[in-house]
Amino acid sequence: MPPQVYRFSGLDGDQKLRAKVFGIGSAGCSIIENAPMSTVAFSTSPEDLARSHAERKFLIGPDRLAGLSGTEADVLKRLPDIVGHELLDLFNNTDVAFLMCGLGGLTGSLGARMIASIARLRGALGIVLATTPFSAESYRRKELVTKVMAELLDASALVVEFDNDKLSSLGPNLPLSRAFTILNGIMVRPAEDLCAVMSRADLAQFREVVGDATHARFGLGLGRGDDRVSRTVEEAMSSPWFEQDVSRTTVAIAIYSASDPWDKEANTMIDMLRSRMPSTRILWGSYRDPGLSDRIRLSVLLCSKRR
Repeated sequence: MPPQVYRFSGLDGDQKLRAKVFGIGSAGCSIIENAPMSTVAFSTSPEDLARSHAERKFLIGPDRLAGLSGTEADVLKRLPDIVGHELLDLFNNTDVAFLMCGLGGLTGSLGARMIASIARLRGALGIVLATTPFSAESYRRKELVTKVMAELLDASALVVEFDNDKLSSLGPNLPLSRAFTILNGIMVRPAEDLCAVMSRADLAQFREVVGDATHARFGLGLGRGDDRVSRTVEEAMSSPWFEQDVSRTTVAIAIYSASDPWDKEANTMIDMLRSRMPSTRILWGSYRDPGLSDRIRLSVLLCSKRR
């Protein structure tokens, strides 16, 4: 394949990625409920934590969400007093921290900023997967999102945005609660897929390829039958969250999975993506998922530098 196409090296013995998934605030705690990974619930609300089935739970006072400021050396010295040793210790032997949250509320917004900052200071790759408010919501919430989003893009390796206005695309006649349940599963998918194809040896390549293209949107495709490759790519690239001109995407991360992955199918998918995005760097991987049976799946993250 051409130089602008890169591949994850895959899992290999002790190089397996050490990842944790953080659910931050009410929305985040809901998102991680069925995540098949090591999970941590983080909230200012005892009720959120009581409902959560996360392996670890952290209750933090709202006063501590004011944020982290100062030089990195100064912040590192103050971290134990700000968040406590127990939270800091979670980042021991952690390569990637996936942060699931809803932006707009104080806990999700400021909590995501805090944990993204901790992850960066502790040397972990921080990947944020966040919902953003409906356009009809208050100006105050949207103003907070704008401020926090800029800080998250600076503190994290990648911020994947799911704007709530697109929820109707998941099923026009679905009740809103059901649409959010479906969205929760979609938001966990990038974390699952990256953990399945990425090893610790890939961390440097991930940072290098993504670079400053830290704002991302997600698309998901499933297909079966004789033309399953083209239909899967089409569905993934028709994501309601792909609002931008995809040909201007700087980086695409593509992950193909099947019960019996086939290199020919993977190569065809990458060629189809390249035809749509000829100037885009593509980082891709594949893995076996027996649960797919006769279907194949393609997850696509389109990354760019947010304007």
